[in-house]
Amino acid sequence: VAIREWNSGNSITYGELNEAISSFSAWLLSCGVGKGSAVAIHLPNSIDFLVAKFAAFRCGAAAAYINFRLSDAEAARQSHLSGARVVVTTSAKAAELRENPDLSDVLFVLSDGGGALGYRLADLISAASPRFEPPLYMEDEDAIIRFTSGSTGLPKGVIVSHRAWLLRALASVSEEIKVVPGSITLAIGPLSHAAGLLVLPTFLRHGTLLLLEKFEVDTLADLLTKERISCTEMVPTILGMVMDIPEAREALRKAGLSQLVYGGSPIRASLVDELLDLLPRTELLNGYGSHEAGAITCLDGNDHRDRKIRYSVGRPLLAVGMRIADSVDGLGEIEVSTPWAPHVRITASGREALTDKWIATGDVGEIKDGVLFLRDRLNDVIISGGFNVYPAEVERVIDDYENVAASVVVSKPDERWGERVVAFVLMRGSSELDVEGLRSHCRGQLAGYKVPKDFVQVREIPMNATGKPDRRKMSEALWEGRARRIN
Repeated sequence: VAIREWNSGNSITYGELNEAISSFSAWLLSCGVGKGSAVAIHLPNSIDFLVAKFAAFRCGAAAAYINFRLSDAEAARQSHLSGARVVVTTSAKAAELRENPDLSDVLFVLSDGGGALGYRLADLISAASPRFEPPLYMEDEDAIIRFTSGSTGLPKGVIVSHRAWLLRALASVSEEIKVVPGSITLAIGPLSHAAGLLVLPTFLRHGTLLLLEKFEVDTLADLLTKERISCTEMVPTILGMVMDIPEAREALRKAGLSQLVYGGSPIRASLVDELLDLLPRTELLNGYGSHEAGAITCLDGNDHRDRKIRYSVGRPLLAVGMRIADSVDGLGEIEVSTPWAPHVRITASGREALTDKWIATGDVGEIKDGVLFLRDRLNDVIISGGFNVYPAEVERVIDDYENVAASVVVSKPDERWGERVVAFVLMRGSSELDVEGLRSHCRGQLAGYKVPKDFVQVREIPMNATGKPDRRKMSEALWEGRARRIN
């Protein structure tokens, strides 16, 4: 068995998966989708997600990951930016996306339903011949398009090649993920995000990938009591939620995990200690990386036993070069050079080749005896629940609300989410802030994790020397007593 879906109980063998991929690839080619094209995948964790991903590869196209948690407007922007000829999604999402004029020429393939909304994926797989020889393509061509938001808040994509994607997977198999034939790897987070890094290492070792459609503590606890999981990956937010609920905590203790991987955002030191006490036979693995550089460092099980480096992010992977730029007393911005870095960035202006050997991460750190310690971030990105939130994007939505004069979005330390999004809002004249109305406005245009947890009305917004809102000054009280501005 290659993949199982926990929620539906559906499964697919490697042979069946190969045939499904070939069939969908044949259909894509018949629609003119091939080299230089893209297939946007806007689905929850599912077998269909991976069929679409590998089918795009097989016909020579790139697979564009569109986070299923995005709002319809965000998903439409990213699908359009990717240049996708085909969008694979659900009926409910397609009904909204089809109304966007930027997607008027796009073909929709649906994991459910069909009819006027688009083609049904199951029908395309069963109708096409599985005997399909994929076209030859160079390993340096586009494979995956991943999206984030830039400092302006507008979505930006980066593209990695097949070579880069494969090298990353091989590094994972050799240095991080321990998978053996027949073992089960559990993907909890979205395949469009960090959990996607579990796919190829599992397939390379002929393991089984078990997919959780979305995270719920009770569901995960039930799964852990019934399945023998070898390896899984969780963001610190999920780990904290599991450890806070006795039943889930006990299920994790009894699960017999060989390896527990965490990353995506900083983790509090006390949670690491709790995990080590609870899971003495489980190897803890911490991975640190960035959107453009990819994986950078790894803190393995032996490192976790060393109190001097337990709360670091470990050592660089074998193929990674790492340095501290403009160091002051050992502290500076972390710059890296990796063989799996993206080769293209895409914005509304088009494709831009990425040729710099060294990539600036925006994180401040120091290296001690070859081990990297994170200290701060240079930019304003907020990491909440393992997802990046860019203040400028949220501010634009808030500023569009009635009677809002200006807003400043900052972070606040949070034991559950790592950091929570906080919005300071300046209203026009004597207007009072309608918190619930503004929250509803934001939910209609932003993914849930981007919507501020707190809205605070202010009478003024302080400015810095360049005339820009002074984010740091506004958030000082929220971080009072903290040794570092990262959580």
